[in-house]
Amino acid sequence: MGILAGDDTLMGLIGAADNFDEPTPQINKPGTILGLCISFTIMAWICVGFRLYVRLGVIKTPGWDDLFVVLSLVWFSAHGGVVLLINRVGLGQHLLLLGMDRASAFLHSFYVLNATYVMSTALIKISLLLQYMRIYQRGVLLYNVCRALIAFIALWGVAYAVIAWVPCVPVSDYWEIIYAQDTSNMHCYGYGSQSVAVFKATYESHAAVNMLLDLVVMALPIPLYFEQGARGRTKLGLVGIIAMGTVVNIFSVWRFATTIEHQAATYPTFDPTWYGPVSIVMAGLEIASACICASVPVFWGPMLGTASQLLGQIFVTKEVHVTTEHRFEDLESNDTLHLRTRGTMMGMEERAQLGDQAASPLQWTSKDGGVHEHSKSWSR
Repeated sequence: MGILAGDDTLMGLIGAADNFDEPTPQINKPGTILGLCISFTIMAWICVGFRLYVRLGVIKTPGWDDLFVVLSLVWFSAHGGVVLLINRVGLGQHLLLLGMDRASAFLHSFYVLNATYVMSTALIKISLLLQYMRIYQRGVLLYNVCRALIAFIALWGVAYAVIAWVPCVPVSDYWEIIYAQDTSNMHCYGYGSQSVAVFKATYESHAAVNMLLDLVVMALPIPLYFEQGARGRTKLGLVGIIAMGTVVNIFSVWRFATTIEHQAATYPTFDPTWYGPVSIVMAGLEIASACICASVPVFWGPMLGTASQLLGQIFVTKEVHVTTEHRFEDLESNDTLHLRTRGTMMGMEERAQLGDQAASPLQWTSKDGGVHEHSKSWSR
């Protein structure tokens, strides 16, 4: 598997320590990897779908932030699709047990996996910052901070995306180096570098900056909570945003910690298929949670209002006013009143009861020509 040129190269670290006795972590098992990645991907698509429905169909105010969250989700979905493939070519197993063909197939998949993650994490941060700029007034300090961060993240994302998509010249050297007998003529750098120091620095620097940017982006809405005049509902919404942002940061911090712990899968031996799953899964959960965090505040209010309106129509009894007309006809023997109301004959007691409820005296003429009056009245 290549020339073992010493501990200063990745090839030299393959098999440097015996880690076959290590117990298999739960995160390395296919069921765990697929279960977490698929479920979070579905939740992210649902939330972004609701967001687009509200922005495009309800309030009709789409913006650049919607475009960037969709782009991030598209790249993240490609990331998730590759996880399904890479799981079949050795992810979670020891590199030395894969053989040449499967090791090369793993590097093919990991190449796309890493590049799509770099793209997604930059795009979702830009989307969140553009979303904040809808809230802050143009020209205020926090508005300008968002603009500056967008510029920095764009440059940061482009730089690491180039390193990820073109780790070697030509790119094919990235997955061929694993079984090359001579690597002296291969031109690789960054994510494809054979130098252990450069390789570790590339992964660790990206993970560190990513974690710090997540913390800054999460903290930006906090000043709104302390603004004068902020209503309780607004504050409650901000608490929800910060809580979801905290979940995103947990995943990014976790990924950074595991990257440092195993020194980008090079310690105690270079075994990316064995030490990589936790970082890969945390990367996926981080992006999915960020998409959810960016979408829920957009659709929650309008969707909740629509749901409340529908429930109100179903469960609230509407007041109905009924108006009736009464026609008094002939008074037969024994002064019996025949009151016909919508085809129903009413007797004397019912007539008297109706008179009790009338707003004005009730009069009728009997057969003998006499005028009779029920003078008792009532008020509503």
